[in-house]
Amino acid sequence: MSKLDDLFLSAGDTGPLPATLPVRIDTAGASEAVLLLHGYTGNPAELVPVGKALADAGYAISIPRYPGHGTCRSDFLKTDAMDWARSAFDAYMDLRARYGTVHVVGHSMGGLLAAAVAAAFASPRLVLFAPAFITARRDLALAPWIAPFKPVIRKGNVPSELDRNDPTRRLLHPEYWADDLVVQAAQLRRTQLAARRVLPRLRSRILVIAADADQSVPASVVDWLRPRTPAAASFDSRVLTGAGHLFPFDERAAETIAIVTEWMGSEHAAAY
Repeated sequence: MSKLDDLFLSAGDTGPLPATLPVRIDTAGASEAVLLLHGYTGNPAELVPVGKALADAGYAISIPRYPGHGTCRSDFLKTDAMDWARSAFDAYMDLRARYGTVHVVGHSMGGLLAAAVAAAFASPRLVLFAPAFITARRDLALAPWIAPFKPVIRKGNVPSELDRNDPTRRLLHPEYWADDLVVQAAQLRRTQLAARRVLPRLRSRILVIAADADQSVPASVVDWLRPRTPAAASFDSRVLTGAGHLFPFDERAAETIAIVTEWMGSEHAAAY
């Protein structure tokens, strides 16, 4: 049986869950749009709070779902970095067909893809939430070497409080976050390295929001990025004290939204 046969026969067996479906809001009267890109193993629901706030501010929004995300481990393991990147680029093109100006927002791995999209299409504004250009995972660089021999390392990680309290994340935890999916971490590393190479081409106004208690992407990513984006129209940043990696959609979401909507609405990028 071919991979295509396998897809055709198995599609629909496991989802996607309604809460993880792509989101599109074509706000009445909008002339500008925002593409929002979620993180590695994440799903569109994570950026809905920011997306709805931007829609309320007058922007059309699109939050696509990368292949293999928000469904199950079996789906996820059938995808790679090219699949995820292509879905981000396709979503941009769909928005651009209707709106003359498209800005880009991305969280974690979505920040890598957002930078690539913004560089390719000269997006005026780029917002990066804890972009995974550098990470606290020392094993990430080794993932491409380990993956052929140990694609999945069983860990039995316990769900976080956020995962326990959210019905959708509780269902997704054993599929994505309970174990180390090394083979897909290798694809994250591939995305990271490719995204680093586009940074000198960025001409957008850039806002980077990081968190000083983030155990995935250190707040030092701000200082790492600044000299590597020499052509950016502006570079602004904010570090959230005491926040973790999921600040766009955990208890710090309101604070994040306030920063983003103010910055997006400013005539000139605000200095933080």
